[in-house]
Amino acid sequence: MSNQLAVFMDFENIALWAEQEFLDFELTPLMEYLENRGSIAIMRAYGDWSRFSRYREDLMNNAVDLVQIFSIRAGKNRADIRMALDALETAIQRSQIDTFVIVSGDSDFGPLMTKLREYGKYTLGIGPREVTHPLLVRACDEFVYLETALGELVGDDVLVEPSRSEMEGARQLLIKALRIHAQRNELPVLAAKLKQTMLLLDSSFSEATVGHTQFKNWLEQNTDILTLFVKDHQIYVAPREFSPTPEWEMTPWDATNITNGQHLVSTGAVSATSTTDLTPSAKLSLRQQYNQIFTRLKMTSVDFATRRDVLRDIYRELSERPGERTTDDLLDELCERYETQGLIRSKTTLRQIWQMGFRQRAFDYRDQVASVHVPVWLDPEIDSEAAFVRRAESGFVYAVTNAGLEIDKTELAQILLNDSEHTEYIDSLLEDLQQRGLVVESEGRYVLPGHSSIPFADEPALQPIIYDIENVQLPENMQRGIDKARSLAKTAMLQRSQDFAASARSYLMACRLQWDAVEAGEPGATLEDLRWYMASYASVRAGELSQIHRDYAHSRPYYLAFFFLVQEDDPLWSRMRGLINPMLSYYWVNAWRELGLNAGNPSLNATTPAEIAVRAATHEVQELCSLWYVMSNALAEVNPGLVRRVASQIRLNRGESPMYAQVADTLEQMLMQ
Repeated sequence: MSNQLAVFMDFENIALWAEQEFLDFELTPLMEYLENRGSIAIMRAYGDWSRFSRYREDLMNNAVDLVQIFSIRAGKNRADIRMALDALETAIQRSQIDTFVIVSGDSDFGPLMTKLREYGKYTLGIGPREVTHPLLVRACDEFVYLETALGELVGDDVLVEPSRSEMEGARQLLIKALRIHAQRNELPVLAAKLKQTMLLLDSSFSEATVGHTQFKNWLEQNTDILTLFVKDHQIYVAPREFSPTPEWEMTPWDATNITNGQHLVSTGAVSATSTTDLTPSAKLSLRQQYNQIFTRLKMTSVDFATRRDVLRDIYRELSERPGERTTDDLLDELCERYETQGLIRSKTTLRQIWQMGFRQRAFDYRDQVASVHVPVWLDPEIDSEAAFVRRAESGFVYAVTNAGLEIDKTELAQILLNDSEHTEYIDSLLEDLQQRGLVVESEGRYVLPGHSSIPFADEPALQPIIYDIENVQLPENMQRGIDKARSLAKTAMLQRSQDFAASARSYLMACRLQWDAVEAGEPGATLEDLRWYMASYASVRAGELSQIHRDYAHSRPYYLAFFFLVQEDDPLWSRMRGLINPMLSYYWVNAWRELGLNAGNPSLNATTPAEIAVRAATHEVQELCSLWYVMSNALAEVNPGLVRRVASQIRLNRGESPMYAQVADTLEQMLMQ
């Protein structure tokens, strides 16, 4: 019998974390991860569904049992006792279930995991990286960070870069595990067995948390302390100083053969060479870069036929009944219709398809702030079903142009339409974008409108960064080009946790090299990477000015430049999402510091941006309220989507004071100015 899982999800804990981290929590990736671990016998989610009603349909479509936990007061999570009772009851009554999964970051579940292990059950914990308590991690046989299970940490590019301490900690764990196998005279040890030993030593270890998609790839990056062997198509590991017996004395195996996925046809030691490069766009083909963008836009989870079907239905509904329903109402109706037709299309899927049109301004909300809770019309310029579909699907081509990539119509047609010969449709999407002034054709290339190859060179919000880029002095002997820019960016990532100033300089030089490469038309030099370096520089420069020099007023333009670059509908949003929360918290807490006030309870480790906003907006010192209002207005000008999300968080938190609703109203009014 296959391994059976019982899954218990503290949904309030997870959903509130997702809201605070500006993450659109989707169940499907988590379900796919769990299904790969075994057959799911029990799947229950616990929460107050009056607060999280928008998740209910997605959960039920994935056969999750919803357990209602009524909230006595806002912010009080009461799921832990009920979950513990249900899990223990299951362990006693269902002997065939051998793996118990708790999805939560709450340390209160530590004793439950310990008790389940006493019953002989294998325990797997899944929880958010930043908020999971170490006691819960240590209580589990294995612990996986939720971001890893959701695919947020790694992919073709790294979304969350590991810190120096994390990488060194993993290396020390590897050395300790190899020492254990040496004591058992088990060298070389099978790589899979080595990983099991590492998990026994540290249940939270995962190659994903140190920036790799596979354990093998991470081992290849550590050949300064180990030697890899290949025998019978399997990888074995030994310490670097290991003296191989005649059985293992073979010709070194070229690691590039393994990295490229070729079959292992002989036995030998793997050389120290590795082609793994985790920086964006590093040595990737044009199709791979297109696929990255397609994935970031969350278009890969919807097949072509479903996408077209839903887009056409949305158009027909809005054409026949304009302004009569909100987005939520419309999507609910479509969900019910598809269910009666026997079609499995969750509201999450419909929302992703709706977002395609939303990003390209296919909808009209009249004089109200765009929201899923206000009536919606079609944009007046859309006069046919075909025009609506083109408008929605043009977003992919726009994202490719925004990244500064060459337009290959054959490749785009293959990815978007599954038909490489249908290039005339790509022509129609480009024509639509040109008519709306979003792209222009220049010297045979499609680019964003602007006065140079850098279309945002004149953007007011970016002028502080651009001034710094133009005036930075590069060492005369420094290598030029995008490879050196990547190397500097990697160095800056490692420096940022220890030295803001050094990190800022490394990022700034990377920006300059990438800027020059884009202007020179260097192959592989993309605007997307340039914007990524610029956003990274803005974040560390803001930190340097505010946290080191205490120059809060001058740090503010760098915060705003960061928020201008990291927009919700842009690929940078997913890549830099981990920075959004702390950047916004510091941005607002600096209002206290700028006025010489004690920030007090707004601790960045314990307080969300939404809570900081409420405290600032309702503070007894009127000067602070006024400064917060000015800063929030500036934020609304450069990134209205972020302000809209904070307003939604404030409403979700449902503080007992009516001030919460007033602050949310204030933020939403800023968006209408």
